[in-house]
Amino acid sequence: MNPNPKTGHLTQWQPGAESPNPAGRPRKFVTTLKEQGLRQSEVNDIILVMLAMNESELNEILKTENATIIELTIARALLNGVKKGSLYAMESLLNRSIGMPRMTQELQIENRTCQITLDLS
Repeated sequence: MNPNPKTGHLTQWQPGAESPNPAGRPRKFVTTLKEQGLRQSEVNDIILVMLAMNESELNEILKTENATIIELTIARALLNGVKKGSLYAMESLLNRSIGMPRMTQELQIENRTCQITLDLS
């Protein structure tokens, strides 16, 4: 990056004058959609409800035309985990909605003493 850019061609905006960008910066697409989207608590509720469903109920979600993407994704992940015999999808969804389980560690500290004598005579 140039530490001394040329700025002679630029005109400075004067306070009180009409704004050079009256509409302002356009809103990001994700920010606009966030207003319409789900809150974190709603996502967690969806996960917990779907984790309590049986296989036929999850298959019904996949057949439903008005199911949301999050419902379809979770249903597919859980059904694939059942087919493979894997707990990965269920574990990651539980960690996402409830949190990681508490982990305990045992720590053993050994205390050693060292005696040093110095004869300066």
